[in-house]
Amino acid sequence: MLRKTPPYIVLKYLFAHKVLSLCYTIHMKLQNKTILITGASSGIGRAMALRAAKDGATVVLAARTADKLETVAQEVTALGGTPIVVPTDVTKIEDIRNLFLKATEGGRKLDVVFNNAGLGFIGKVWELPAEQIQTIINVNTTGMILVAKYAAEVMQRQKYGHLVMTSSLAGLITLPEWSVYVASKWAITGFADSIRYELSPEGVLVTTLHPGMVSTDFFAKEKANQDMSKLDPNALTADQVAEEVYNALFTKQRKIIIPAMSKNIAFLQKYLPSLKDSLFTTSLGKVDYNKTTPQEDEPAFSYVEEVK
Repeated sequence: MLRKTPPYIVLKYLFAHKVLSLCYTIHMKLQNKTILITGASSGIGRAMALRAAKDGATVVLAARTADKLETVAQEVTALGGTPIVVPTDVTKIEDIRNLFLKATEGGRKLDVVFNNAGLGFIGKVWELPAEQIQTIINVNTTGMILVAKYAAEVMQRQKYGHLVMTSSLAGLITLPEWSVYVASKWAITGFADSIRYELSPEGVLVTTLHPGMVSTDFFAKEKANQDMSKLDPNALTADQVAEEVYNALFTKQRKIIIPAMSKNIAFLQKYLPSLKDSLFTTSLGKVDYNKTTPQEDEPAFSYVEEVK
């Protein structure tokens, strides 16, 4: 005759099963949720889209290049997510409005907006063509602020949501030959810190992302003008950054600063700026710049004699 299982064993098993189920549910942060991602066609944006897809999330994919977005959409579907493709140029207000109209179509809620579009051209400020300076500000600052504006408009109505904004380590420190890029990212850091006060009473979380060197096509010649491979061969991968963002979702974490070395550099900027300057002056000397000769700016100043 089989012995009956003691009741406490049954209760212990049921409790353990409940805990495991709860842990699994917590880990699936984006299950049955919607995340909107700008800059989703490559790099960190694409990696975040694929991470969200593993939870079965609805992923709103926004970037300028439609065919690249369609490729990411296929990857999202293969991983169990539901993609919504909305080609978007964040320098155009009508595109951003359309993005949020499509994302919230049918009363769909936005649980997360990952405000991630960005680019950079590097060089001494007098060497950068005026058009490149304007492009950096239009994309990295104005575009991101407008995306945040519409995200806030939706989320304050919901009384819920999480806005994650990609700044940079350059949004916490200063760097030679990165002046305009640094300015665009410091602007985003300050902007996010400010709207956090506005959105907190509305139940909306705001987090800024500050990665150090990341191995993505951000540094391709058509998007930037430098080869950073010599500076940090052990750069973060886009997947590592996406995982850090994922872990911070729906928490009150104000800033994601990665890797650990970036926190040290930010500390030096604040308390020992001269030491930080000397370190970066040496390391940035290893960078190969593919600089654009600003010929369109020079003729107007041809009367100024160049001192040799």
